[in-house]
Amino acid sequence: MKPPRLSRGQTIGLVSPAGPTDAGAATTPEVLEKARGRLVEEGFRTVVARHALETRGYLAGTDAGRAADLRAMFADPDVHAVMCIRGGYGAMRVLAALDYDLVRRHPKVFIGYSDITALHLAFHHRAGIVTFHGPMANAVAQADGHDLTHLLRAVTHAAPLGPLANPPGAPTVETLVPGAAEGVLIGGNVALLASLLGTPYLPRFEGALLFLEDIVDHPYQLDRNLVQLRLAGVLDAAAGIIIGECRLRAERAASAPPTLSIREVLDDLIVPLGKPAIYGLACGHGTYHLTLPTGVRARLDATQGALSIEEAAVA
Repeated sequence: MKPPRLSRGQTIGLVSPAGPTDAGAATTPEVLEKARGRLVEEGFRTVVARHALETRGYLAGTDAGRAADLRAMFADPDVHAVMCIRGGYGAMRVLAALDYDLVRRHPKVFIGYSDITALHLAFHHRAGIVTFHGPMANAVAQADGHDLTHLLRAVTHAAPLGPLANPPGAPTVETLVPGAAEGVLIGGNVALLASLLGTPYLPRFEGALLFLEDIVDHPYQLDRNLVQLRLAGVLDAAAGIIIGECRLRAERAASAPPTLSIREVLDDLIVPLGKPAIYGLACGHGTYHLTLPTGVRARLDATQGALSIEEAAVA
């Protein structure tokens, strides 16, 4: 089910389903206000959810408050899109408290990435709606406007996005396994997919184009989660695989113990699958954040390093 397209003059609700927005967090209140200003410049109204600025340790307030904010935003007829302020951790904790029938009855443009993967997957599986793996407050606030422009093209026009291209300065997309595949685009953060295995919130991946991204302290953490997805049959089920930016949080010290590179991990675990696969699409924790509609048909030409969205994501 596709949400109605977003139009200028409509209201975007801002929520914090995971980590907090505070002075010491990845997203500060000042950054949030810059993001709101950019959205207003583009012709939209914004409203911040009741509990969005609360802090409880590494969470944006209580589980009950974060779940209530999501329910309220989907129920409010004056809110036309829901954008997550940031990721962090905590979205999984609210999955059981959400009303998926409500989401299905009132489909809205829903935006976020990283920890928000838990909500994308749950909304896809339990409510059957298309959502948008895309920029949050930090990226929207950037002066260059790349991420916001691409997001608005995805959510304000009822037409396929077509070919996606990394902007200048982003990594070059590499071919891991040549070939082509088509399927429904679905995925997100590797750690969240692995964490949802065995729960009623993870969809099936047969014939899908699976996109994956992550940010880790050590390559073995990515390795472990990819192995878990492989052992669970997720990687084998997919028709093709898109690896976004998989970054290390910090440069490796010269005195650090031996390790593998991210590329070596992918060569060990993705390449042997023999499925069309690319690496480096700007859809993760990098400088730029392309918007990927989750739940629409797409085509991967891994030989050319190209992903194309073949279906409109909004109605």
